[in-house]
Amino acid sequence: MYPIMLDLRGRRCLLVGAGQIAYRKLLRLLAERAVVTVVAPTVIAPVAQLADEGKVALLRRPFVSSDMDNCQLALAATGDPAADQHIASVARGRGIWLNVADVPDLCDFYLPAVVERGDLQLSIASGGGAPFAVRRLRQMFERRIGPAWAGWIAVAKRFRRRVHAQGLSVAAAEDCYDRFFAATVDERSLDVRVPDVREENAFLASKNEGCRRTMGHVSLVGAGPGHPGLLTVQGLNCLRRADAVVFDRLAIPAIPLDLPDHVELHNVGKEAGRHPVPQDEINALLLRLAREGKRVVRLKGGDPFVFARGGEEVLVLRQAGVPCEVVPGVTAGIAVPAAAGIPVTYRGEAVRLTFVTAHEGGAPQVRWDLLAQDTHATLVGYMGVSTLAEVSTALIAGGMSSTMPAAVIEQGTLPRQRSVRAPLAEIAKVAESSGIKPPAIFVIGQVVAHAEALESSEPRPLRGARLGMFAPRSELSEALQDAGAVVLLAPAPLTAAARLVIGLAPLSGWIVLTSQELEVLDGEKATHGTLDKVGLWCLGGALASLARERNWPVVEELGDNDSPSVHVARLRQTLEAAPSGQSEP
Repeated sequence: MYPIMLDLRGRRCLLVGAGQIAYRKLLRLLAERAVVTVVAPTVIAPVAQLADEGKVALLRRPFVSSDMDNCQLALAATGDPAADQHIASVARGRGIWLNVADVPDLCDFYLPAVVERGDLQLSIASGGGAPFAVRRLRQMFERRIGPAWAGWIAVAKRFRRRVHAQGLSVAAAEDCYDRFFAATVDERSLDVRVPDVREENAFLASKNEGCRRTMGHVSLVGAGPGHPGLLTVQGLNCLRRADAVVFDRLAIPAIPLDLPDHVELHNVGKEAGRHPVPQDEINALLLRLAREGKRVVRLKGGDPFVFARGGEEVLVLRQAGVPCEVVPGVTAGIAVPAAAGIPVTYRGEAVRLTFVTAHEGGAPQVRWDLLAQDTHATLVGYMGVSTLAEVSTALIAGGMSSTMPAAVIEQGTLPRQRSVRAPLAEIAKVAESSGIKPPAIFVIGQVVAHAEALESSEPRPLRGARLGMFAPRSELSEALQDAGAVVLLAPAPLTAAARLVIGLAPLSGWIVLTSQELEVLDGEKATHGTLDKVGLWCLGGALASLARERNWPVVEELGDNDSPSVHVARLRQTLEAAPSGQSEP
């Protein structure tokens, strides 16, 4: 089939039929400003209304050959095989192109499904043989192609006119188009960014002219408390558009696994008592990347302005004239207690909320004596595991009851979240004996007493499991997440970002559905060693046997025809049977 697009403005088109299918075709013809005559003995109300409004000519009778007079295009949707055959015979005798609904053999052309975003049109066709598939593909692309494409195609048309006005050679023009496309389109996610005129000017500059580089932009993005699902939509959009990501250790789970490999990844993470990249060097890195014209995301755990030094970084950027923005994130001080069943405010009990950093450094700044006097407040402490005993002592000395409920929550919102609760006088010893380690926060106040009743009691048989699968999302991946597992949906082949996120913590295993996926994992193991010690759950006996032949350390089989719920039960059984500390199947 030879694809073609027709300009029907002012052209006479004939539509035979006036039912629901014909009505859909009629709306499309009118949208293209065709002059339409409808012929049908019976007419549904919406078609009749269009005729009453003078938008179409309507002949309420059966088709006759003279209806084709002066017609340039014809469509039939009668549902009557004999009528369709007659219409096709007349059309072919006069050399008029005809489309007959659901009868490919009588068609001279086919009507594709169309996804429209402004002047951008994506047409999907199957040669008339599988319209059900075409409809579903259209629905899929409707979800994937966002509204930003409308603005993008408008700017692309303007950019093409500007390129033509330059009188460039074909090669130079193509270089401009390549720069425009590479800088504005994420081919993996199908997201686009609409460039401004300043960027268009940079795209137009020839490589041989040594054009002055334009200033980039920095987005300080809050990654949330840990769970990747708690990253904001705006934050994710910034990451999708980034040329470089400068991230903290606690922000790693929020990095999209399918971030393209051309995106620079800069790890400047800090840990308790260990600061591998000083703040001055982080500031210098942000300035350098922005001055190189890059779109930079400074990805910080929680919220950039809550104990994250975001204010300092913004000040440095602003003083240097670097454009920047702040994208707020969900701070751990609210999200982590909620994940442990602790509401930080409660009517009649806690009407104030205080955030403190218990790891002050230098001269003390927190007035524990004053905080101890406020019995209607909740106290949430960041970075306080190592100083919890001193905090408890100071609060009790300031007058807070030694029996005040307290909790410490480790790895809040993550698969291995755990918490301990005890009276204030005992919480430090309980946390130490339980082996609580950073990242963790403490909560002190009457609200902690509600945790036992409010903590989620929903059965999550795979809670704590961290499983790898290849994208896209599927019924099985959804079932695993519903069962409490964190499912890392990775691209094939793995990207640098995927390796970074996967390597953050031990995997419970990788689910392999096809031999092609196994090939990708084989290559990954041989080239990068990322998955050397990971066990596999393979769909079907043949795939499991193939994995064993290729020397994967542990291989378990999932039934070919089993439902997702059966797979969940199988994974739970295997994980529970694994020796303590073993994460593989």
